[in-house]
Amino acid sequence: MTKKVTPRLVVAILSAGMLSFFGILDETATTVTFPILTKEFAITTDQVQWVNTLVLLVIATIVPISSQIRLRIPTKRIFILGVSLFLLGLVIDIFTPWFALLLVGRAMQGIGTGIGLPLMYNIILAEVPKEKLGFMMGIGTMITACAVAFGPVFGGIVTDELNWRWIFIISLFLIIISLLTGIWSIRQINPLQKVKIKFGQWLSLAVALVCLMLGFTQIAKYSFLSVPVLGFLLLGIASLLIWLKISWSDKGALISPKLFKNLRFSMQLIAYCFAKIATLALGFIFPIYVELVNKGSVSLAGWITFPGAVVNALMAAIAGKLLDKKGARLPIIVGVIASLTSLVLMNLLPSLSNVAIVLLYVLYYGGYGMCFGSLMTSGLITLGESHHAQGNAIFNTLQQFSGALGTALAGTLIAMAQSKHIGNGTAIGSKWTFMVLLVLVSINLVLGLCFVPKKQEGKS
Repeated sequence: MTKKVTPRLVVAILSAGMLSFFGILDETATTVTFPILTKEFAITTDQVQWVNTLVLLVIATIVPISSQIRLRIPTKRIFILGVSLFLLGLVIDIFTPWFALLLVGRAMQGIGTGIGLPLMYNIILAEVPKEKLGFMMGIGTMITACAVAFGPVFGGIVTDELNWRWIFIISLFLIIISLLTGIWSIRQINPLQKVKIKFGQWLSLAVALVCLMLGFTQIAKYSFLSVPVLGFLLLGIASLLIWLKISWSDKGALISPKLFKNLRFSMQLIAYCFAKIATLALGFIFPIYVELVNKGSVSLAGWITFPGAVVNALMAAIAGKLLDKKGARLPIIVGVIASLTSLVLMNLLPSLSNVAIVLLYVLYYGGYGMCFGSLMTSGLITLGESHHAQGNAIFNTLQQFSGALGTALAGTLIAMAQSKHIGNGTAIGSKWTFMVLLVLVSINLVLGLCFVPKKQEGKS
């Protein structure tokens, strides 16, 4: 049957994308409330970052099993399950009197998003014709980019006018709408199979991701050689090696480690992860910087990040068009150079005014919008169509893990600086983070020049 982009298909993509949209919307919306949450729950900066880090980490552990879930469970049922768990998390968030219970609710949202997140890209890859794949992947990226754009503004206005719990109340009513449209529009995208779920592979990979994250986030409180840091890191590495061993020779592996032997795929994946680390770190820093260093309001913190996020969304769509016509190399290289220029300026400026943050965020985020979705699309094309599902799972898993790592990186460095430099610790910790991100994005420029194909495969 000929693939066509029909109105029903567009609604299905948007409905599945809304689960990802609201997951990211709540994530970015709560970021501007972190100074309020630290006071209300009497917690520290490195603790409050778990409100978002935990969600991203949970998504990262759920996504790897998505490729098998979609083979056993009908597509529409997967969508309904994801939305239902997300709704349960929202209810917990709305009524919780304790920070620990807030984390439980956020974890439930993470599980729901982790189930539904790959669904949008699977629908695109399965039903969109090849000549429009780049554009529709760009639209998919733009959906999440819009959440990044509106999240801080939404969170700032709602928190100033009402309180932070209304972020989740409003999300609850809106996600119900996407549930109804998804039930109408989403259809089965693949034949169902009675595959055996690879629980051993999934558990070892999930334990590896969790332990590596726990080890990294303890650096602010303990020395590197302590059990909470080195112990967790070693346990994570050991679990990763176990996953590698039990998955390597399995032809039906949950995620085949042999895919990483494709050097172009692996290097573009690394660049994709570094871009996500940098973006989530900046998304964590700037609202806190505006509120604590520049003494701005919660609403102002949200509005300051808005222009950059809007440019990000627009550039994601433009990049998809460029990819279809010129290949992935152009949007990726141009995007990385723009982001790199912004980070150089962040490191050179002695302090950041609110105007400087707006301009630098626009420059960084515009570049990110150009390169991020293009790296994923180019990486999947490099793998070939037969490996799209597993490649999609890899990209989505490491996207979430990288996002969690970026948030944890910024939260840890700022917490360390705050403990050592009373009064200006937030500004100093931000500067430390900018330096690390400059290194990562510089590496991305090298990876883009060396490993992104000059011409899109299949084009002359």
